[in-house]
Amino acid sequence: MRVTERYGWNSPASKDHSSYKTHVTSSVEIYSDVSVILQRQLFSSSRKLGGLLFGYHVGDRLRIVMASTVGIPDWYEGEHRNELKIDQRFILGWSEALYHLYGGRIEWVGNWIVSAGNEDYRAQSDMDILLEWAKAGLFDDRNILLTVKQEKDDFIVKTYAVNDDKTGCEVPNMFSRSKIS
Repeated sequence: MRVTERYGWNSPASKDHSSYKTHVTSSVEIYSDVSVILQRQLFSSSRKLGGLLFGYHVGDRLRIVMASTVGIPDWYEGEHRNELKIDQRFILGWSEALYHLYGGRIEWVGNWIVSAGNEDYRAQSDMDILLEWAKAGLFDDRNILLTVKQEKDDFIVKTYAVNDDKTGCEVPNMFSRSKIS
């Protein structure tokens, strides 16, 4: 469900959602600005890395046009924070701002994390993480998990979605030099 509708500051009737559930995500296009942000995060001094993805669907292709971090570390003080458990106020702030700036076109479409190769995730594969958080409603066939890792000189990005049968699948992705139009 769209975050703008989930929290009641936009009526589902106010926009044409005819394409919203007609296709599952079959490919992901990652805009160049997003890849720069994700690469910078790999070299961050923070132990736990993750954040939000924003974009829109064109048919069954998801275009990711922006990425964020998880916000200020002090928001999570005193709790064992998972990279996918992000302060709801932060999500709503980003979502509302982008929704209005881009005429309802851009919204929260998933989350990114440093890949399962990270020390905190060694016990879980990317697919296990996807399916665990899909049970909580974070991921589905339109809202994805994107993982990032560095192997030698290679920057590796993988994208995952949940099928209608509630199993996970890796979704092909590509980088684009496109700008938001």
